[in-house]
Amino acid sequence: MRVSRTLALVLLAAFLVSSPVVASANQQKIYSLDSDLYSALEVLYISQGLSLPSTTGPYSQSEFALMLEKIDRSRLDGGLLTTYDYVSGQLGLQPKIQGNGIGMSWNFDTTVETYTHTDTTNFVGRQEWNRSWNDQKPLLSIGLETWPGDNFYGYSEFTVGNTYTLENGFGSTAFSTNIPVVPPAVLMDLDFNMPYRAFVAAGGDHWTFQLGRDRLSWGAGTTGNLMLSDNLKYHNMARITTFSDRFKYTFVTSFFPHPSAYYEDGDSSPLTGDGQDELLNGLYLFMAHRLEWRMFEDKVGLTLTESIMYQSSENLLDLRILNPAMIFHDYYIRSNANSLLGLELDYTPIKGLNLYGQMVVDEFSLPGEPVPSATVSNFPVTFGYLAGVKGVLPLKHLVGYGSLEGAYTDPYLYLRYTTNSSPTSSVHDSYGLNYVGVIREFTNKMGTHYNPSFLGYPYGNDAVVVNLNAGLRSYGNWNVSGNVFYMAHGTFDMFTIYSEVGDTKAPIVTTPTDDGSSSIGNYNDATYATRDAVSHTLVAGVHGSYQLSSMLSLFGQVDFITIANYQNHSSRTAGDVQLTFGLTCSI
Repeated sequence: MRVSRTLALVLLAAFLVSSPVVASANQQKIYSLDSDLYSALEVLYISQGLSLPSTTGPYSQSEFALMLEKIDRSRLDGGLLTTYDYVSGQLGLQPKIQGNGIGMSWNFDTTVETYTHTDTTNFVGRQEWNRSWNDQKPLLSIGLETWPGDNFYGYSEFTVGNTYTLENGFGSTAFSTNIPVVPPAVLMDLDFNMPYRAFVAAGGDHWTFQLGRDRLSWGAGTTGNLMLSDNLKYHNMARITTFSDRFKYTFVTSFFPHPSAYYEDGDSSPLTGDGQDELLNGLYLFMAHRLEWRMFEDKVGLTLTESIMYQSSENLLDLRILNPAMIFHDYYIRSNANSLLGLELDYTPIKGLNLYGQMVVDEFSLPGEPVPSATVSNFPVTFGYLAGVKGVLPLKHLVGYGSLEGAYTDPYLYLRYTTNSSPTSSVHDSYGLNYVGVIREFTNKMGTHYNPSFLGYPYGNDAVVVNLNAGLRSYGNWNVSGNVFYMAHGTFDMFTIYSEVGDTKAPIVTTPTDDGSSSIGNYNDATYATRDAVSHTLVAGVHGSYQLSSMLSLFGQVDFITIANYQNHSSRTAGDVQLTFGLTCSI
C-alpha cells in the first residue's frame, strides 16, 4: 500500500512538472476555510457599509482579488488599513519555487497540543469537546502546492496524528496530547485516513472548478449554517463556481457512504463497519446549486439555494438529475431524494453593522394539501431559521468585532423516510434519507467506524440556540475573543424515525420536545422513550492566539460547560472545564 502511494505521488509530480506554460499569473489557489483571510475580508466589507462578501466558501485567489477590489484603501486608516494590507499581502505571496511552466510551494507545520479537562466520564469522545475536531491540529502537517500553467492548481496535505476514534476514547483521561503513542493514544490510533484536504482545481478570472477533498461552508452563521456548515472533516466532491462583482453561481456534488454500509435492523452498534474487506454498495450524495446576488449599491446580499440528498442502494444514478439548471424538487422522486430549499439575506444599513438571516424549508403543505392537525394526518411541517447581527469597530491599531446570533430548527428538520412512508415502531426502514454526512474512518485496531454529522446546522433538529461573541484582533499578529453559547435541545436527534403526524399518527410536536415517546422510534437508541426533558447547555469560553515570530505561534482556549437535563433526562446534570493549549512551528 505504501509503495502504491509513493508511486502515485511521483506520477502526479511528473504530470504537474510537464506543463509548458508559465505559472506567474496563476490565481487559482483555493484557500482553506481555516484561513483568516475570510474573516478579514468580512471585516473590511462591513466597515465600509457593504453587504457581506460571498458566503459560499471556499474561494479561489482570483475570487478573493475580485472581492478586494470593492474596498477603497484610501478611505481606511488604523486597524482597518492594517487589515487591508494583510489581506493584500497574503494574496500577493508567490510560490517558493518557480520554474518554466510551474510554481511549487510547501508548508511544514509542527503543532503540539495539550488537552485538560475535569469530567472524564460524561465528556468522552471528540464530539463532546467544545474546541471542535476541525480546530484540533495534528502533530505534523505537510502541505504541497503546485501551480501548473495559468489555469491549474493542485494541493495535498499529509499529516501525522491520531484518528478521530481513539481506542481509549478522547477525553477518557484528565490530560492528553495530540502526540501519537503518548497515552491515552496507542500505536494503533495512528491516523491513516489522510489526506483530509487534497484536490485539483482549474479556473480563470471568473470561474473555478474543483475536484477532490475539501471542506465547504455556505452561509454567514457563526454557530453554523442551515444549508451547509463546515463541521465535516471533508467532502468528496466536485464543484463548479462562476462569479462576478454582482452575481455568483455554484453547483456541487458531494458523495458519502450509503447508510446500508453501517445500518442494519436490530444492530446495536449501527455506526461500526466490518473492516476494509467489506464490499461497499450504494450511492448517497448531496447535490446543490446556489445563486448569490448583490443589490442596492452593494448594501444587500440575496442568496437562493436548492439541494437534495440522493440515495440508491443499487448503485443507480440517473444522469438526468445532474442538471445544474433544474428545479430538483420537480423530479418527484421522493423515495430517492430529500430536497431542501434555502433563502438567505444580509443587509448593512450603516458602516460597521450587518444584519443577516437564513431560512430553510424541508416540508410544508401547499394550498389545498392537508395540514397536520388533531383530526388530519400528513407529513410534519419542517422549517429552520437563523438570524444575527455582526458589528465591526475600527480602533487605532486593532479591529474590534462582535456578533449575536439565534437559531431555531423544527423537530423533524433534515429527516426523511426512504421507502416506508407510514412506518410504525415495529415496522420501519432500516435507515432514513436524512441530511447527514458520514466520514468513514479506518483504524488498525478497531476496523471501520462511521462518524456522522448533519450537513446543515451542526446541532441538528429540535434545537434553539443563542450565541454571543466579541473580540479584538490584529491580523497576522494576535487575537483574543470571548464566547457565550446557550442551547435548548429537545428529545429528537438525527436518528429519530421520520413519520406522519396528526390524527391517529404520531403527535404534532414543537421545538424543543420534552417527551421522547412523541416519536415512533430511534435508529440508534432503544431507550429513546425514556427521554423526558429538554436539555439546557451553557458554554462560556475564551480563545486567544499570538504570533511570536514568523515561525512560532501560541494559542489557547478554555471553556466552562454546564448541562442541565443531560442527554434529555431530568435527573441528570453534567459539567466540564476544558482547556486546550498549543504551540505551532511553521517552516
